[in-house]
Amino acid sequence: MLSILAGETTAAEAAPAAGVSGQAISNWKRRFIQAGRSGLDSNTEQQTSREQQLVNEIAALTSALGESYLQFQAIRSSLRARTVPGAGRRMVPSPQWRSAIAVPAVAGPGFRPGGRIVSGSPAG
Repeated sequence: MLSILAGETTAAEAAPAAGVSGQAISNWKRRFIQAGRSGLDSNTEQQTSREQQLVNEIAALTSALGESYLQFQAIRSSLRARTVPGAGRRMVPSPQWRSAIAVPAVAGPGFRPGGRIVSGSPAG
């Protein structure tokens, strides 16, 4: 079929090789082209629905990000209100926030005070 579409072979030449009439080859060619067109038309609709799905997902994620930012700001304001007088910017979280803040109890291998990560042996 592709050689007929490319013009390399005629329907009359391809018919004996396929064991069918030239008219059958012409009908196949017509149906092949129609199927290709309808495949392209439905693909356009799928792209449109996929694009709409992505737009909706972006909107949902943007909304969730905004809500998370507002929650962060509320927590930050709450912690600022609990600073210790005379301690400068040092914050003392209330007991309800201590359980929500994850701080590792023991530093793992390769960790040095000050946040530096070293390569090699843990003692290195």
